[in-house]
Amino acid sequence: MAEETGQEKTEQATDRRREDTRKRGQVARSTEVNSALMLLTGFTVLLLFRGHFLREIENVIAGIFNLIPSHAITPSNIRVLFISLIWKYFYILLPVFIVLALAGIIVNIMQVGIRITGEPLLPKLEKVNPIEGFKRIFSRRSLETLIRDIIKIILVAWIGFSAINKILPHIMEMPGYTVGQIFSFTGYSVFSIAMKILIGYVALAVMDYIFQRWDYERSMMMTKQEIREEMKQTEGDPLLKARIRSVQREIARRRMMEEIPKADVVVTNPTEIAVALSYEPGMNAPVVVAKGRRLIAEKIREIAEKANVPIVENVILAQALYKAVDIGYPIPGDLYAAVAEVLAYVYQLKEKKML
Repeated sequence: MAEETGQEKTEQATDRRREDTRKRGQVARSTEVNSALMLLTGFTVLLLFRGHFLREIENVIAGIFNLIPSHAITPSNIRVLFISLIWKYFYILLPVFIVLALAGIIVNIMQVGIRITGEPLLPKLEKVNPIEGFKRIFSRRSLETLIRDIIKIILVAWIGFSAINKILPHIMEMPGYTVGQIFSFTGYSVFSIAMKILIGYVALAVMDYIFQRWDYERSMMMTKQEIREEMKQTEGDPLLKARIRSVQREIARRRMMEEIPKADVVVTNPTEIAVALSYEPGMNAPVVVAKGRRLIAEKIREIAEKANVPIVENVILAQALYKAVDIGYPIPGDLYAAVAEVLAYVYQLKEKKML
């Protein structure tokens, strides 16, 4: 739309635009955050329960060595032993896998909330269109993704290389270590390298999340024309709404004019304002059946004269009625006395005419 109209996207996205994009599965989400927190969770679980895992692994290894003397080493036995070994390690690490799965679900909910939609899975022609695919490959977003991936690889490689470079002199001394020292040094080295890589990856994930939020907000920006089109869809065409309001006002004006001949009196300003009042026995208070200023006031007086409705000039009362009472509503209590005087005067005139 922006390219077609030549307009820049300078407006913040509306709530409807955001909701529509969420329905299509387009949300601000960083896969690096998912990976970093899952790695952090898995590493924490292994660190907290390392004693348990080491004991289980030792039992498995001891069981294997105990089986070897009593069984002939044949290809079939090795295959059975290998499959058994895989299953045992799987059961040992199953709690870690479950925790990682839960962590992945929780991280996704934290980033985008709960939204179930099948729209991203629907088949679309542009997904299989080679031209559109070519455009996506060489698009700005693909270039940004490539740069981020290169930075990620360089950062992780640099952290790993720095960590290994620090322990390299100790590796050269390992031939003189005992078996216990070798295992201890290896465990410490692996832990140290993993911690440094993990910290670097978490920092990278935070930066990527900030970038993804910024990029999402940037992609959601709208042009002024898009805002106007959306307003037409949600609230209706402003020109059509104005026309409807004009017709409604005209209908209300006609109805108001039809009530003037039934009025008991018209109070005027004398030329600026005109208010028509009607009162019937049983009413709590007189009702304003018509009111207007300037041209409408002139029209009210004209109709009243033709219908022989009395016209009374009272500047203060006319202004008060015009400001305080809407058409079709009774007058307020503080105007009872003034209106009663006018009506009494009108009824006296009618009695004189009848005589």
